Amino acid sequence: MSGQYYKSLYFADFSARNAKSKTITIAFNASEYPYFQKIRKMSNQDLRDLIGIDTYYQLNILAEKEDRTINNLIKRLLKKNISFDVEATDPTFATSKTIPFQRWYPYIEGYSPDYVLSLIKTYLPPETDVIYDPFVGTGTTIFSADGLDITTVYSEINPVLQFIIDTKISILKTSNTIRQKISNDLRETANHLSKTLLKYGVEHQLNENYKTLFGSSVYFDEITYNNLLKLRSFIDAIKLSDTLLADVITIAVLASIIPISFLKKQGDVRFKTTKELLREKVDSIGYLSMKINEMADDILNYEYKLNTNPVFLVANAKKIGFVKDISIDAIITSPPYLNGTNYFRNTKLELWFLRYIQFADDLRFLRNQALTSGINDVTQSASAVIDIGIFNRSDLLKNVYEKLKNSAYDKRIPVMINNYFSEMRTVFSELSSFLSNKAKVIIDIGDSIFGGVHVPTDDILIDLLKDYYNFVEKKEVRKRRSKNNMFLRQSLLIFEAKSIKKTVKAPLGFYWQSEWNIFKTTLPHQSLPYSKKTWGHPNHSLCSYQGKLKPAIAYHLVKIFVPKGGKILDPFSGVGTIPFESALNGCVSYGIDISLPAFYIASAKASNNALIICDDYIKKMQLYIANNACAAGELEEVKNFGFNKAIAEYYEKKTLREIILARRFLKENKPQNSSEMLVIASLLHILHGNRPYALSRRSHPIVPYAPQGEFEYKDIIEKLRWKVEKYFKDDLPVDFVPGKMFNQDSASVWPQEIDNLDAVITSPPFFDSTRFYLANWLRIWFTGWTEDDFNNKVNLFIEEKQKINFSVYENIFRQSRERLKKGGVLVLHLGKSKKCDMAEELQKVSRHWFAKSDLFLENVEHCESHGIRDKGTVTSHQYLVLV
Repeated sequence: MSGQYYKSLYFADFSARNAKSKTITIAFNASEYPYFQKIRKMSNQDLRDLIGIDTYYQLNILAEKEDRTINNLIKRLLKKNISFDVEATDPTFATSKTIPFQRWYPYIEGYSPDYVLSLIKTYLPPETDVIYDPFVGTGTTIFSADGLDITTVYSEINPVLQFIIDTKISILKTSNTIRQKISNDLRETANHLSKTLLKYGVEHQLNENYKTLFGSSVYFDEITYNNLLKLRSFIDAIKLSDTLLADVITIAVLASIIPISFLKKQGDVRFKTTKELLREKVDSIGYLSMKINEMADDILNYEYKLNTNPVFLVANAKKIGFVKDISIDAIITSPPYLNGTNYFRNTKLELWFLRYIQFADDLRFLRNQALTSGINDVTQSASAVIDIGIFNRSDLLKNVYEKLKNSAYDKRIPVMINNYFSEMRTVFSELSSFLSNKAKVIIDIGDSIFGGVHVPTDDILIDLLKDYYNFVEKKEVRKRRSKNNMFLRQSLLIFEAKSIKKTVKAPLGFYWQSEWNIFKTTLPHQSLPYSKKTWGHPNHSLCSYQGKLKPAIAYHLVKIFVPKGGKILDPFSGVGTIPFESALNGCVSYGIDISLPAFYIASAKASNNALIICDDYIKKMQLYIANNACAAGELEEVKNFGFNKAIAEYYEKKTLREIILARRFLKENKPQNSSEMLVIASLLHILHGNRPYALSRRSHPIVPYAPQGEFEYKDIIEKLRWKVEKYFKDDLPVDFVPGKMFNQDSASVWPQEIDNLDAVITSPPFFDSTRFYLANWLRIWFTGWTEDDFNNKVNLFIEEKQKINFSVYENIFRQSRERLKKGGVLVLHLGKSKKCDMAEELQKVSRHWFAKSDLFLENVEHCESHGIRDKGTVTSHQYLVLV
């Protein structure tokens, strides 16, 4: 099937300029062919009855109200009212390969939109408002349900699929004007891709990540690999001005990455044979251009506009019990089959390109979180954990387990079987508390065979879920064959939630409650010795930085909310005040910050550093400065660029030369460890100020105000050595626990090793705060930003994003909920101003994941100005405690 299909519809009151009849034409694309088939022979009256509208006048009013075309509105109403038989639809992904948006990223484990529609129409009552899909894949349930005005809340553990869903949702929410622009930009990109990539260099960090993750493995030819690295740089550049366009191009790369590689997706991903390499050889740029053009067509021609607002509840369905404030009317899902498929390994190249895996253990961290459905999902620790109690709930499962224990070719197989069913029962048992009365649960599932032992997954699930659901029906959807040619079945299981009285759990007593009450009463950080300007470890002053939380506040929050030896994350870590205080107090700490200077400073603070490594890095810098000259472009830049004054106005000529070359050295020799980051952090501190150690003319150590005084030469290496050596004069405590910092957007996917946290404690940028990137502009410039970056990259910062919409915090709240232990706490230190009550706004955004335990306001009159003229409009500090 291809092309368009048309059906005329007569309205007696329709009249249009140059129209020769009173009919309008409904256009159906290939993906909508099943609907066209249903109505192609209907009379005009039957069609009008089906959409529930008799006159063109009524139709036009409704179209204007919903901001839709007439064509789009009619099809929406048709889809809502047309019925399909489950038996007549294809339950596999096969038909989705030609459907707009569905075809963007082939996901063979998924099912078709028509199949989902048939399930909704057959089994769910008309009043259904919210469906949950705990294993949503590429989002088929979301978009099928949306066509019937049903909201989907969902989970998906794979970050690749999360990204694809989010991008599809964003596109389908846009206006026709924006779609037209994106489609045109995509065509322009596709038509000139080869020439465009010549302008971009390879993305070096992505190359380093490849080596870390895959070692000597070769998945691409050299030209293709270099093109991918350049594509990453190209997409990063586009993202600065058009995030949605960049994300769509990224999906095109993700969909192309296996076809242009030496790999083939056939069940699991494997290397192509010699014959397949010859037969399936593709030009990477040509293939990608074709994919981009295909997506441009879909965006332009697919008229569908999203009706609902899908909610990404939790990535890991096993943590659905952590969710708050949600009511679900039905569940439709197709969980991973017990077939040994390694879902993360199959997308490892996509995960790499998205930068979602960067470290050697990241794939393992992801796999450990997923539902145990493959042999490789069974870790050594899990091998020792068998849920014995589950055997009491299913004799069938117990018999299968015993057979596999005696005959399986791999001892992990019976463990996998046990873990799979135990985890599935946990997911659906916890879900039962969120379901409305008599809610339907629809599970599409397949059985398995291991070593000749049949595992009747459907029947075992019926046994295991009977405590929470009434079993309604089992229907065989499709037969399939196993690798050893034995017949297997794909089944549809229908359950109904039992009318169980929901018990309201008594509020938990928190270990930190009494200490928190004392803090609110005494405000110890306002009294001696904590109120002293110099209180705390000297390394807190490694580098001045505007907006830094007082160390005394960080100290008390960590002492109250993090148990000794516990784990903590600060997703807006800045220069590392909270992670450093945590490390000083014997806690395992993580920090995330988008600012590169802040990342260097925080990493240096939260680590054990070595003077010998620092000294070696300084010597390399000294040699580089001695043997190189400034380029004309560099000298021109410092004469013309700056905010308070041009950079050249801050330094004596010889000092300026050394700073320019030190900046270039940093660009070419990025720090590889915390000790080298300590050198850069020290240099950032002395870059400007009003003390003798400062390299600049007299300015300010926090904000680089316009310089004053004489131009005086200052040797950069001499001042740098002094600052680094000063750092090593102050010992760290014996129970100091080094932390780990990450340089990224906190609203993006967090590194996988951040998990099992006791607390998330953070102070995000205040709504009315001075912009950190401007207050620290000279240090940011030194670490690599150019004038163009200051014009474009500022929109990446959350202090800019939150001025548009606080929904930018949704991913932060969701990930905090998932990475915290049960009973873990999120503490936010916020700023309240006349313009914005941040605590009130963030409580609204966090409602699906957290409940308010406390909100405490502190007057800020006691806060010091540090000589800074503009402190913003914050009237009080808020401590929002969420559980």
